[in-house]
Amino acid sequence: MKTTKLVMLAVGVPVLLGILGTGGYFTYEALIKQDQANNKDLEKFGLTILPHAPTPPPKEEETKNIYKESTGVLGATQQVASFPDEKLNPTQKVIRGLMTDKENLIEEQNALRDEIDALNARIAELEEYKRLNEHFAPDSIAEELAKVKAKLKQYLLNSPSAARFNNRQIEIMSSASTVEYDKFIRRNRLILSDFQRDELVNIYLPEFAFCLGDGVDIAANSAAEERSLARFFEENDISLLRPALRRDLDTVLKPCQSALHEQLARFDAKK
Repeated sequence: MKTTKLVMLAVGVPVLLGILGTGGYFTYEALIKQDQANNKDLEKFGLTILPHAPTPPPKEEETKNIYKESTGVLGATQQVASFPDEKLNPTQKVIRGLMTDKENLIEEQNALRDEIDALNARIAELEEYKRLNEHFAPDSIAEELAKVKAKLKQYLLNSPSAARFNNRQIEIMSSASTVEYDKFIRRNRLILSDFQRDELVNIYLPEFAFCLGDGVDIAANSAAEERSLARFFEENDISLLRPALRRDLDTVLKPCQSALHEQLARFDAKK
């Protein structure tokens, strides 16, 4: 019996070795891999039941920095934190950063809007200044006064009431009326429409012209003095008048001017 067992053992060992040498080898590899997987699962299980190691607290100087103003990478002032950053999760940090950026953009937008409003006001001021300068520039005002004088002279020549005056007196009357028109628009910095200009030329200034024409007939005692008065109103040079003629002109001119100024004040008030 013992001999039979030895024979079976002697035959079985080589057979077992043969099996291990072929298909058994692969079975052995599978067992090793399963064992490794079991070890990993065991490690994970241990991590779930064991407490995590606490995160080390920030250093004291790092904690203090979040409560102080600082300068960012782009040079912008970073405001003091209202609560510590370490209590925020990543999503909350992103949201807070976006809110801060929005507030900064709103402040910049308000500043830019104020600057734009100031520039628009300045542009409007310069445009008004340009408009006035263009209207009252020497060439423009000279052309306007020439037109006013021509209309006044033509009005007087066509008026039956002016038949009593000679041509030189009509020249003095139209020139003196144009001087008063020039003073009025410069004093009030007016830009008149064609209708307003015609109203002045056809209603207000003719009355002044007739008043002055009657006074010139009294103040000028000769044709030479009439010529001096004509040059004076044309060139606005007081040295062209002798003292006696100047006093006589002032005597007849001032009442006419006072009446005209009252009429122009009413004209200015109704505009």
